[in-house]
Amino acid sequence: MSESLGLSIGAANLVAARAGRPPVVRSAVLTLFERRPTEVGLPEENPNLTENGMVLRGFVERVGDRSPLVAADGTKYLGEVLTVEAIEAMARTVGYGSPITIAVPAYWSDAQFTALREEFFAQPDLARGGVAPVLVSDATAALAGLRGRPGFPTAGVVALCDFGASGTSVTLMDAGSGFTRVGTTARSADFSGDAIDQLVLGRLRASDDTMADLGSTVRIGSQSRLLGECRRAKEQLSTASTASIAMAPGANAQLSRAELEQLIAEPLDRFLGTVEEVLRRNGIARDRLAAVAAVGGGAGIPLIAARLSERFQVPVHTPPQPAVSAAIGAAVLGDQQAAGGAPTAMGAVVETPTEMVGTAGIDMTQAAAAAQATDVDGALAWSQDADGDEPVPYTGRDATGEYSREATDSGYGAGDRYAAEEGPLPWYKRTALVLLVAGAAAA
Repeated sequence: MSESLGLSIGAANLVAARAGRPPVVRSAVLTLFERRPTEVGLPEENPNLTENGMVLRGFVERVGDRSPLVAADGTKYLGEVLTVEAIEAMARTVGYGSPITIAVPAYWSDAQFTALREEFFAQPDLARGGVAPVLVSDATAALAGLRGRPGFPTAGVVALCDFGASGTSVTLMDAGSGFTRVGTTARSADFSGDAIDQLVLGRLRASDDTMADLGSTVRIGSQSRLLGECRRAKEQLSTASTASIAMAPGANAQLSRAELEQLIAEPLDRFLGTVEEVLRRNGIARDRLAAVAAVGGGAGIPLIAARLSERFQVPVHTPPQPAVSAAIGAAVLGDQQAAGGAPTAMGAVVETPTEMVGTAGIDMTQAAAAAQATDVDGALAWSQDADGDEPVPYTGRDATGEYSREATDSGYGAGDRYAAEEGPLPWYKRTALVLLVAGAAAA
């Protein structure tokens, strides 16, 4: 049986997939402990979260950002350091594997791609048997899992639409040229899982007078809980006609699929316009478009496939588990690489520099062509924020209500951001500070 491990990382979830086992999905929430390894996910997802620790969110979005996140105790972490910690925790959860293939967002910039790749030195457990992990675009990984499906095109252009929590990406692939990428990946933040959750919450507010001033009358934790309920209702409506939303103990609201479809119709239409613009920008005529592939958690919404088919008049291919398609495809790519000769730590194999890059032994010029994003709707994406190197206080939501303390500014000046602390430090602080100092020196 194959030992290949496929992993995918996103703003909302991390996924681990191995052959013959159900994929493991964890929320992108990291808990650091003083005397035990890091854990990833929420307590309801991860049975190993049995004690208090330092909880951090928002690290995947900050990969490549030189401004570190600041935890509640003032400790500073770069996004890529925490992301590699989370990847190792996911691999450990499923018993590791070899080779390891990691699907990263196709819309990432060169700097983000390189920043993550260069942090893997801190996790030798991810290089089992001297085989370094391989980074691959999640668009390439998702297509790897779809290519063997009946009816999937072998010629023409495939538009892969990845409906994620923080936005939707569009990547064009040329099926007749081994599914090489056409142009750059486009990213729209207008149509996203998080935005849909907010639309559902807004409808609940409008229909219930007692919720009109929700933001000012209840704790942020209660609002976060309601958003979680809205997300669960949205997911249920992928297969059910109605869903119940727990507003408060003993008080539920109903949401129908028709109501959800009405809420998302306008932003979905704008996204379809984005796909058309991507095709025009890359000179792809409609008769060259062979199919659309829909992946990511949002791809399970029936209206999305219906509107894609109606608008573009081509087959729409959606995998049975679209939310985990990138991790499954990454495992498939790992199997293919192993069958053809596994990349080693001394000389990782690069199939196509823009698509698959090993985390060791790769010249920087090869990584320079990593996935780039074009934000076609003009919104300022997090990866395009202005450069800066001041610490950014961590202000994410408390995952459990008890696992973390409120985040505070460290109060450090620019000259002593990486100053040593007095006395013995927990292992996770020592590691993070060493990595941050190394990153600062290289910047």
